Amino acid sequence: MGAAVQSGYLASEPDYVAALSRHFSYVTAEYQMKWDPIQRERGVFDFSGGDAIVAFAEANGMRVKGHALVWHGATPSWVGTLSPRDLRDAVDNHIRTVAGHYRDHVAAWDVVNEAVAADGSGLRDTVFSRGLGPDYIADAFRTAREADPQALLFYNEYDAERKGPKSDRVYELVKDLKLRGVPIDGVGMQMHVEATSYPQPADIAANMHRLVALGLLVNISEMDVRIRTASGTTAQRLELQKRVFHDIVAVCAAEPRCHAVTFWGFTDKHSWIDSFFGADAPLLFDEGYRAKPSFFGVQDAFLGR
Repeated sequence: MGAAVQSGYLASEPDYVAALSRHFSYVTAEYQMKWDPIQRERGVFDFSGGDAIVAFAEANGMRVKGHALVWHGATPSWVGTLSPRDLRDAVDNHIRTVAGHYRDHVAAWDVVNEAVAADGSGLRDTVFSRGLGPDYIADAFRTAREADPQALLFYNEYDAERKGPKSDRVYELVKDLKLRGVPIDGVGMQMHVEATSYPQPADIAANMHRLVALGLLVNISEMDVRIRTASGTTAQRLELQKRVFHDIVAVCAAEPRCHAVTFWGFTDKHSWIDSFFGADAPLLFDEGYRAKPSFFGVQDAFLGR
């Protein structure tokens, strides 16, 4: 059971530390292992944030999932100025340096994040797809495996859990990687969902099953559940949120090759959702670190209730 974390809160909030260390066994750096914070200037690496998270995890008997080696959304501006040859060298160097730095300290990596277009029509138009072509994904996985042979390597994507063109495209992408012998171990389904329109458990299960049939692991990698647009009283909206958390996590709990559930944060006090969508109370603990109904929904799902 995992949570995305930020090192600043580990150093400044005892309640944050207490809840995290009590309830979770797996942590992901919410931002501090992405390209921009680590290598904002070409060739200058700053591992301080990620190192603090790893140190905390190891001191508390937790495992770490690295996130993310290649993602268009947290790439420093200098990357976009490179020629194709220099871009290839920069991607290779970044992966080797970062994965090598954390070798033997992370259990898994999100190697490539959100490479598929939102409508599922093909690959997303990014600095990487434009400069390197579609093989940049396979190359990233091969380089990551060389840099850290023991870590599990995941492709991570949003909105690929429900039926439709996006999940079909992700399936075809990873199927092709497997057929070509690319060292990919699994797929992360992010699961940023709205309580009023969440993907149906049967659809999530079907997507998990077909990925597992390829020989892959699956995980829920960034889950939160927004409730701002739901109708009813606060208590009713929180009960709806509880049901959504329960029903989705139960799918993972029932699938032997779903190896983890990670929530994108754990307290409403520190959620990225509020910056983008407004006050949505999307997580398991409220702003005072009190367990919400959603926490008990997750607990019931793991216990098979």
